[in-house]
Amino acid sequence: MNIIYFFIFTLLTGFYSAFTLADSSRPYCEIALGELVWKNRVLIYKVQSKSELDNLYAFAEYEKAALSERKLVVIGIVEQQPIIVFGYPICNVSLGKLNPETKVTLIGLDSKIKAEYDTFDSYLIYSMIDQMPMRKTELGSY
Repeated sequence: MNIIYFFIFTLLTGFYSAFTLADSSRPYCEIALGELVWKNRVLIYKVQSKSELDNLYAFAEYEKAALSERKLVVIGIVEQQPIIVFGYPICNVSLGKLNPETKVTLIGLDSKIKAEYDTFDSYLIYSMIDQMPMRKTELGSY
């Protein structure tokens, strides 16, 4: 009887090890921009350096309540590779045909570009979002 328990234990340990190894080899997920539509607004920020990306992470951490309230997913583009910084698990993102020309691009829930900015100004971005009809409906002030 002990041999059967040992055999079952060995099999379960082997399966667990295999699944753990498979998960650890995939630290990031992949998502298409279209999968965020109607659930999230998207803020795309083209960074020029590692320190600018670090600042974007710090901003997202500091402003997480305001970002969450506005259903914002923040995507940083680093060396032409978009990655989610806030609002969704850390993922590589496929932007499809979208190729932002400006520093900051704001996309609404309906997947349309709502605003483009040459500089990052959170007050201006929040104001733009708060003026959107769907946001007013969310706030009950429409």
